[in-house]
Amino acid sequence: MIEDIYEPLALFRDSLKEQHRESTAEFFEELVRRSGVDEAANKKTVAVIRKLDTELTAEGRRESRWKFVRLLFWLVTAICVACLVLYGVGLYDGKVPFHLYWSVAALVGAGGTIYGAVAKLNPLLRSIREQLQKLQEQRASELSKAWQQMAPLNRLYDWDMGAKLVQQTVPRLELDPYMTNGRLEEMRQSFGWSDNFNSNKSVLCTLSGHINGNPFVVAETLDFHMGTKTYTGSKMISWQELERYTDSQGRSRTRYVTRHQTLTASVTKPAPEHSPNKMVIYANEAAPTLTFSRHPSELSTAGDGVMDKWRKSRKIKQLEKLSRNLDDDSGYTIMSNKEFAALFHATDRNDEVQFRLLFTPMAQQQMVLLLKDKEVGYGDNFLFRKERMINMVEPSHLAKVELGPDPSKFHSYDLAAARQFFNDFNNDYFKAIFFAMAPLLTIPLYQQHRSHADIYKDVYSKEASFWEHEAIANAHGQNVFRHPDSKTPNILKTVAGNIDDGVREVAVTAYGFRTEQRTDYVSKLGGDGRWHQVPVEWTEYLPVSRTTPLAVREVEGMAGYEYEEAGATPEWQEVFEKWKTEQAQTLCRRSLVSFVKR
Repeated sequence: MIEDIYEPLALFRDSLKEQHRESTAEFFEELVRRSGVDEAANKKTVAVIRKLDTELTAEGRRESRWKFVRLLFWLVTAICVACLVLYGVGLYDGKVPFHLYWSVAALVGAGGTIYGAVAKLNPLLRSIREQLQKLQEQRASELSKAWQQMAPLNRLYDWDMGAKLVQQTVPRLELDPYMTNGRLEEMRQSFGWSDNFNSNKSVLCTLSGHINGNPFVVAETLDFHMGTKTYTGSKMISWQELERYTDSQGRSRTRYVTRHQTLTASVTKPAPEHSPNKMVIYANEAAPTLTFSRHPSELSTAGDGVMDKWRKSRKIKQLEKLSRNLDDDSGYTIMSNKEFAALFHATDRNDEVQFRLLFTPMAQQQMVLLLKDKEVGYGDNFLFRKERMINMVEPSHLAKVELGPDPSKFHSYDLAAARQFFNDFNNDYFKAIFFAMAPLLTIPLYQQHRSHADIYKDVYSKEASFWEHEAIANAHGQNVFRHPDSKTPNILKTVAGNIDDGVREVAVTAYGFRTEQRTDYVSKLGGDGRWHQVPVEWTEYLPVSRTTPLAVREVEGMAGYEYEEAGATPEWQEVFEKWKTEQAQTLCRRSLVSFVKR
């Protein structure tokens, strides 16, 4: 039986962190065994590469030193030649600035340094460069050998390894291969999810699944809105001005002086703004009409000092005063756990009864521990909003996490380095995902309450949703779809089309902006008493779009390396031939094969 998680902070600290570390290490070692990579041979090859790196560094420094010496030689030569020129000019003018023996010394010095630079240093530097080239060729050969040794392991990495490891450690979080139409339809029909969320957004990556039948999505989006940008221009002006002054003899006189002034002006114009965003979206029927929001509180990081205690006490008194205000329409009533009331601070809640159903004394206690934590997780760094049956958690630490890392991220020619990176990355990944979900896991009712929604099991529901289509398009890269005149990031939106022999055609439209340089003239009053037109250059952003067909075929359960092998089969060769593409031009990502149609 899968156990619920009611104490996320303690469970992660006492059990899950170490459990995940062990399962991640075991997973990597299994990959190594399956790959058949000879660790001893790779270690030996890498040691040779490291030795060559050391030798290359030493030779490079040696070359730099001798180049500096040669530069000094040429500098001395130049000085000696300058002295000889001055001596020759002096002889011609009859004014000799140097004694003869100094000129002889300059002549000998110039000859010696030229001889040293040409006859000695140049051959030495040539020899060093030849040695450097030889070492570089040896390193390139050893590096190629190391990459060949690691090739069987590098091909085993897949897009969803991190997600699989998370589910292995926390079975309560059941993840989908990809976000399906069924999952999206369930959120719409049973929980009131609105697709208005996707307006002016493009989905970059999703991790969907459910907690005891209640769906969730960890989503990364690229958000767009039309903001403003201020441009500044300037104009230099000058004018003659009559000035009265007193001369040296004390007489009053007048004169014209020239005054200068720089006039500046600014204009504010519309400009597109794009920003990445990551969040957890969770649907649950518990407390179905409750709404509230909360933001990170500085009180969560307060210590035990006098001022910190005073600030927290002051906040609690403010909440108690709000709770006693019977004339207030909100109906806010402070919780018995005053510390929770101050730190969570969801004063805009619309239903006290439903709020208390969610935040039982146990939930309040666990939430406080989560908010005050400074060592195990990330502390109070999340925004939490509930809109009826939809919960949204936006933790700031997710900004640094790749939700769907490209398998090439783990490729390496060094097995020891690959092992270290794989373990570090996936342990950090688990911590980030777990604590993104932790605010939801502190609420026991959310795990005890199972959705009454029917499970969508028809063929349509198992197909990838438009969320996943957008993520696939973004995985191919914006440059594949952008309008040639676009000068800004693009928002990619998709519309699913017909399906032919298991291949779904998806229309990908890239929305961006081209630019035109404009100039406005702003009137400014100068010090000369006149109005001047100050030019301000600005950029006008004009919308452009382009639609490109993308083909998507579902291959549920097929890993990337399996698809690589399957590509040579007659079935797949027939698909490639029919759609006029090649396997190298396709992308196999999270059980979905896609390619851009030309």
